[in-house]
Parts: sequence; structure tokens; C-alpha cells
Amino acid sequence: MPSFHTYTDLQLVESLKFSDEGAFTEIYHRYWEKLYKSAYIKLNDSEDAKEIVNDVLLDIWKRRADLSIAFLPAYLEKAVRFRVINHINRKKSTALLDSFETVLQSPFKADSQVNMNEFISLLEAWIAVLPEKQRRIFVKYYFDNLSTHEIAVDMNLSRKTVQNNLSMTVQYLKTKLKHLPVLLIMLSHTPR
Repeated sequence: MPSFHTYTDLQLVESLKFSDEGAFTEIYHRYWEKLYKSAYIKLNDSEDAKEIVNDVLLDIWKRRADLSIAFLPAYLEKAVRFRVINHINRKKSTALLDSFETVLQSPFKADSQVNMNEFISLLEAWIAVLPEKQRRIFVKYYFDNLSTHEIAVDMNLSRKTVQNNLSMTVQYLKTKLKHLPVLLIMLSHTPR
């Protein structure tokens, strides 16, 4: 059995391509702690940091046959960074959607105008965390009242791209907020 701790990163990646579990174990031991620290600094959550690092390392095992990695530390660090960003964005979206539900399902409906103002503020906050292209398309369509054709011309995109982005955003909102009739009415018509 080879002594993998003497292997270079390139040799480890090559060995991985042949499903060598020893190479994977060496990569895991060599980089886990550094990747964990990097994720923890960004998240300040030990469990989430561990999960992200383990997911990244598991992913290289799953994709081992197709890997083309020139510099393993940079590849792993970048993979962790992307997973951290996705995790943060998911958490923001979930927190904002939970806030929507709390505001609109509040049993204290004494001041409906306040509730509607809070709803609008939360909707604006949710829109702010969308990826830039999706956000611009959503705002242009639902708030500026532009057609998908007009948005496509304005943003130099295909009409299909605009429609797909709108559909993804709307479907996500409908799924998360299916019990909120105000929002469903707003999102009910098909993009034109």
C-alpha cells in the first residue's frame, strides 16, 4: 500500500481518478481543518462549516473520474467559498420568507395598512437578495410593468431567458408562500 502522505497534490488527484480511497483519505486529512477554519470564519457556525467542508470533499470523491484540478488547495478553497455563499443566500431567503409569513398571518390585524407596509418592506428586502439578473427582471416586469420582450431588448437577453428567470423566481415564491393570497394574485398571470 502506497504512503500517500508523501504524494504531491497532483499525484493524489491522479490517484483519485482511479478510485483510490487512500488518496481521498489523504486529501481529507491534509485539507479538512484548513477548509473548516475558512468556512467557520465566514459562517461563525461550527455545524454548518463542517457540513460544507464535508460536502465539498464528498463532491470531489463523487466526481473523481472527471476531475481536472491544477492546484488542489485553490480548487478546494474556491469550492468552499461558493458553498458558503450559497448557504448564506439560502438562509437569507428563508429568513425573509419566514418574516413574510409572520407579518401576513399575524392574528393582530388591527392596522391593515401597517401590515401592508411591512409586507411591502419585506418584499423589497426579498427582492434585494435575488441574484442581480433575476432581481432586475423581476422588478422590470412586476414593478415597471415591462413585457418580457421589452426587458429582453433592454437587458440584451433572449426573451426565453427573461421568461425562464421570471418563472424560476415566481415558482420559488409561489412554493414558499402558497398560502398568501395577496402574493398569489400578484404572481398569478403568465409572463407576457
